[in-house]
Amino acid sequence: MPIDVTVPLYLSKEDFSFIAAPNSSMTPQSSCPNLRRPDRAEQTGPEAGRTGAKAKKRVTFADHKGLTLTSVKVFSEFTDPIQIPVNIQEMLRCAPPPSPEENRLVLDFMQPSSDYLLFRQNLETNQVSLEHCVLKEKAFAGTIKVKNVSYEKSVKLRVTFDSWKSHLDVPCQYVKDAYPSPHSDTFSYQVALPADLPPHEHVEFAVCYEVGGAQHWDSNQGRNYCIVRSHMKRGRSADPHMEMHLDRYGSPTCSHGLFPDWPSYAGFEN
Repeated sequence: MPIDVTVPLYLSKEDFSFIAAPNSSMTPQSSCPNLRRPDRAEQTGPEAGRTGAKAKKRVTFADHKGLTLTSVKVFSEFTDPIQIPVNIQEMLRCAPPPSPEENRLVLDFMQPSSDYLLFRQNLETNQVSLEHCVLKEKAFAGTIKVKNVSYEKSVKLRVTFDSWKSHLDVPCQYVKDAYPSPHSDTFSYQVALPADLPPHEHVEFAVCYEVGGAQHWDSNQGRNYCIVRSHMKRGRSADPHMEMHLDRYGSPTCSHGLFPDWPSYAGFEN
């Protein structure tokens, strides 16, 4: 004998629909609800029966939820004084100024022509190479070697005294060699030093060679050539490739071959 059983069913506020039997015109008395996901848009028309239809996306702006569309932050200039500890102030106040020997300007690079093989290699690679540089009382001067690619050519020194905030281009002058070579030319330069160079600044320069519509640079392998105060000069260790020694016959040779043709019998004693 059929018995009706009443079971309490609690549903959420989400939408639900009943699925009717295919051949039944009556609404079923009980069925499991077909809950729909809240983020899926309602399907209408012929696409409603398709499975796996793409859900429609909704764009909501912040002002729809009572929020602001922009956020502005204002930064004011720092005006609070920097508190330097007293012991640091005393140290700075009592620090002796550098002596004239420590404050003099010195070259912070080796003379390029001191390593002749490296000098020739740079000349062949870069078409231009600084040959030597000499510091005078109020200027620095020297010579530059360039490859003789064309008759029309120009050489200049690009110099800065304020860490490249500004720079100065100094043209170089052609010099006739005592023993001219058809493969290279020599140019000379002289640059006046500023009388009021700040203690924390230094001189920095590079060489530019213009020929055939192209520019060739010698910038000391990207480090530039620097003239600094003697107390700021970088410490340099001896280059093992530049060590001189005597061969078994007593003639001076060099480990990188500066004097490969030196007559060894010149120091032969026995």
